[in-house]
Amino acid sequence: MLSKSRKIQLASAVLLTVSLMVLIPVYAWFANQKKAAEMFKVEYPNSLYINAAHREDRVYFDLAGININEYKIDSVTKEPVVDGSGDPIKISKMAYVFAVSGSNTNNFVLQIGHTTNNQFTYTVYEATQKATSAEAMTLADNNSDLIVRYKQHAGSHTENSIQITYDPIVESDTSELFYVRNATSLPGNYLNPGGTSGTAANTGNYYTKTYGDNTNVQTYAVPLYWQSNSIPVASITDSNKNFVKYFILEVTWDRDQQSSIEDKETDIIYFSVKRVN
Repeated sequence: MLSKSRKIQLASAVLLTVSLMVLIPVYAWFANQKKAAEMFKVEYPNSLYINAAHREDRVYFDLAGININEYKIDSVTKEPVVDGSGDPIKISKMAYVFAVSGSNTNNFVLQIGHTTNNQFTYTVYEATQKATSAEAMTLADNNSDLIVRYKQHAGSHTENSIQITYDPIVESDTSELFYVRNATSLPGNYLNPGGTSGTAANTGNYYTKTYGDNTNVQTYAVPLYWQSNSIPVASITDSNKNFVKYFILEVTWDRDQQSSIEDKETDIIYFSVKRVN
């Protein structure tokens, strides 16, 4: 039979052993974190963002409801566009500007996923930002159809405050900017086309990652994935290895096809980027 004092000593020894078992991994974890911190001081940190025009918060990349019966307004003059008879022309597309920016990146992949309820066509173009409509019209060879006008919002960089020397952010600026799209679209392809044009495959890896083994999914709710690989940025980085590239997403539609769709639905579209090297 152990004496009371012996029991206390033994209990203390067991407690100390347990404490050491806990403390050693914790110390090792802190040691590893210190090494990681030291490594990050040597290796330049990477960052990659998707934002609205001029790197503003994503809320301003507003793809709200599209009314295909609206009438066309010139993006530069803001005047209604009319045909040869003076009648207003209905819109045939909508265009939205977004930015991909970051640091220490040479190339990245851009992917878009979208459902197909409304049978819209989504096309991405690289774009150039200009400060005035005159500069934009010169670059666009006086074709205002290639230009998207964008009004900045004060205090709109809460998600991405990265500064780029050739394209600085001024938080108080509410002036307008003009984005001129390239004549040709960004190269890319759909990764999971379905058997019917404009729909996604209801089998395969992309379907499984989205819906698992659920086979009771409406055809137009299966997302199509479009991807453009290895978009280069090396030529536009600044001295701090920061960069920004601007893009225009154009949404177009077939008017005859749209007239046959009685019930308009909501489509979901999302964007993702991945650094390649």
